[in-house]
Amino acid sequence: MKKILLIVASLVLIFYLAKISHAQIKQDEYYDYVIPEFKSQIEIQKDTSLLVVETIVLNFPQPRHGIYRVIPITYTANGKTIKAGFSLDSITDENGVGLQYEKSRRGQSVSLKIGDPDLTIQGLHTYVIKYKITKVLQRFDTHDELYWNVTGSEWDTDILKAQAFVTSEFAPVAKVECFAGEFGSTERFCTGNNTTSEALFTSSTTLGSGRDFTIVVALDKNNSLVFPSRTKTMLSNILDNWGYFISPTPFLLILLFWYKKGRDKKYAGDNIYYKPDKPKEITKPLFSREFLPTVYHPIQQLTPSQLGTIVDEKVDMHDLVAEIVELARMGYLKIEKIEKDKFIGKETDYALTKLKEDIKGLNDYQTYLLEKLFDDKVVAKTIIEIEKKYKVNERLMKDLLKLANEDKYVFLSALKNNFYTHLEDFKKKLYESLVTKALFVESPDKTRIKWISYFIAMDVLAAILLFRFLDLSANVFPMLVLAILSVPSFFLAFNMPRKTAWGYSLYRQAKGLAYYLKKGKWRYEVNEKHLFFEEMVPLAISLGVLDKLAKDMEGLGVKPPSYFGGVTAATLASDISGFESRASSSLVSTPGGKGSSSWSGGSGFSGGSGGGFGGGGGGSW
Repeated sequence: MKKILLIVASLVLIFYLAKISHAQIKQDEYYDYVIPEFKSQIEIQKDTSLLVVETIVLNFPQPRHGIYRVIPITYTANGKTIKAGFSLDSITDENGVGLQYEKSRRGQSVSLKIGDPDLTIQGLHTYVIKYKITKVLQRFDTHDELYWNVTGSEWDTDILKAQAFVTSEFAPVAKVECFAGEFGSTERFCTGNNTTSEALFTSSTTLGSGRDFTIVVALDKNNSLVFPSRTKTMLSNILDNWGYFISPTPFLLILLFWYKKGRDKKYAGDNIYYKPDKPKEITKPLFSREFLPTVYHPIQQLTPSQLGTIVDEKVDMHDLVAEIVELARMGYLKIEKIEKDKFIGKETDYALTKLKEDIKGLNDYQTYLLEKLFDDKVVAKTIIEIEKKYKVNERLMKDLLKLANEDKYVFLSALKNNFYTHLEDFKKKLYESLVTKALFVESPDKTRIKWISYFIAMDVLAAILLFRFLDLSANVFPMLVLAILSVPSFFLAFNMPRKTAWGYSLYRQAKGLAYYLKKGKWRYEVNEKHLFFEEMVPLAISLGVLDKLAKDMEGLGVKPPSYFGGVTAATLASDISGFESRASSSLVSTPGGKGSSSWSGGSGFSGGSGGGFGGGGGGSW
């Protein structure tokens, strides 16, 4: 019976050894090399540093020079970066004979390239890597902790067996845990045992190639470890996380400049209707509450486009259309609605007729606008349209052609794809007029371009530095902070134009006028409603309250302004709003292909494999 049991046991042993040998052969065939054994001895020092000795046994079926070992030294968890201190003691074989190596920095890791480029090796070889690492022990309320990735998952081969032995002379070991398996998982293909001063961990699964071995050692709080002082720890955290000081810098600088140079000036007193004889100017407080002035009249010889620009600090289509209507109100133009029957419905256009040649009383930008409305290209297009629209009425066609040839008659539709080339010059002249009147310290357009350029330059410089930080730490959070803060930074840069004290007074008057027009309170305060309407239409367009004003006038039965022909009281609101809409689209329209206009870290016990410090990987060369 004993002989039979011996024979069976021998057969089982032979089968097992054959299986292991077969697995080894398969590994050798699949990889350039394999790691039969990976041992790590970790000694926790009194100063909380670790003395680590890694003994790595490799089998090279094919001739190779050696291996490289990659050891992470910069770690990021929950947005916090820790840069561990690393010092290499030695690299030897199993007999203590020193080996040739090259040490280099690779992103967040130290790379050790071990071997002689002039020699190749084959078969079993052992590498003993001894190094010291600091700042990896973590402190919690209930315990101190070592959370260490023994092997790392970034090997290009398999690790058949792995073991870690931890000694802790200065802190009692309270509890241990281990994880072995897929990177990031909580698989526990491992065992861990401990005494008060030692802990032994053994993996029971193949590692490497995306699988690693992580250990957790909890140390009793009642220990004699000497952690770095709070001051030293805080300074270290600042240096390790310097990216967080870069990311808000553009925003803070722009905020500072806006606070110093972007806030409007104002007079010290409450009066905003006239300039004081002895003005005392202050910078507008951040959170001041100011009364809304009651205004039902045009403001201090400002044209509608100037008024609209003071309110929002930019020239837009409301301002341009308002200025065209203002020229009509002043008697330089007549606007006439033209309708032509079509197969379905009617086609609506508007005609502009020049009534005055004397332009002495106009501002520079008004003169420019009046001239470009009757540009040669616009007139030529109008002539073609006149011949199409009025061929059945030769007498009218002849009269209109005469006016057009004298540069006195154009269709609003003829401005389409022609007027856009004059928009920037109009804006420039209008901005200059506001600076000349001392309503802005500098042209809002120039100010905005200057500060947006500064902001972009600062953001680009910060991004370059943060890409370097990202490369060193793999911490993306400072880059996200920069991206998020870029929104308010751009807003501040865009709002850097600064009004003078008098400009701010006019701004408040404009806001009061817009409010009371929108609320319709003028209906109870103004007696001469027709004259009021004639004056207010251009201002309402620039202030963005035309629809409300026109509907109120229509409800009161006020007749249309004299400078709007072809408009009836019954359709007053829709006709005037229709002119604004069509004028805006025609003036900004560009031909196809020309582009569009600018107007329009917790505890490791709740963690898993791949967490903590250590890790990395390696390969052969």
